[in-house]
Amino acid sequence: MPSSITHDYYALLGIHAGADDDELRIAWRKLAAQWHPDRAGAEATAKFQQLSAAYAVLSDPIARAAYDRRYRAAYPKAADSPRSSATTTKSPTRSSRPPVPGIMLSRLSGPLASLIACGAVRIEEDGGITLVLSEADAAQGGMASISMRVEVHCPDCSKQNSSGRCARCGGTRAVEELFSAWLAIHPGVADGEVLTPSAELPGMIEPMRFRVAIRHQNRNAPYTPI
Repeated sequence: MPSSITHDYYALLGIHAGADDDELRIAWRKLAAQWHPDRAGAEATAKFQQLSAAYAVLSDPIARAAYDRRYRAAYPKAADSPRSSATTTKSPTRSSRPPVPGIMLSRLSGPLASLIACGAVRIEEDGGITLVLSEADAAQGGMASISMRVEVHCPDCSKQNSSGRCARCGGTRAVEELFSAWLAIHPGVADGEVLTPSAELPGMIEPMRFRVAIRHQNRNAPYTPI
């Protein structure tokens, strides 16, 4: 395999080189749900990160075009599949964005309570979670992972045919599970921009909402890390 291609992203996601946006999105959601560390265990983290990197490249038109040039040289026959027009109808704003770098923003990753305590994130009155990025974070971009407890519909209730009291949820029909929200932050992300987790837990009662706030450094004051 030529050194210019480290991974076959299409094979990794189980799609062909001509797959359109819908096919890519469906494949990603299925694999993300299967390999998410909250479901598959901590040992699945490396696999999930590989899938995240593949999706980050192939879902970005500019990054995908650059990848396809190397892919065609490595796999000329596999790359013969015609690209659907759906992959070329991205909005100008989306298509002009640089790809998310495959690095973890450690300051914005970890348990929710710890990130709140150090001021990296905050909970808003509407229940949304705001990531407080430095100007350097916003310019660089990267991946963030925030773990928290969320409510999901009780899976045992759906299995019961009787109206008896569920032993797992005590009749509330909801239980808490650990959820790690993987967030892709594009370089140059805007203040107030909404971020969507790469995958959600099946059965989540309320989807988590994330947005960005950029803390601008006072040019006349000494630098202090956030």
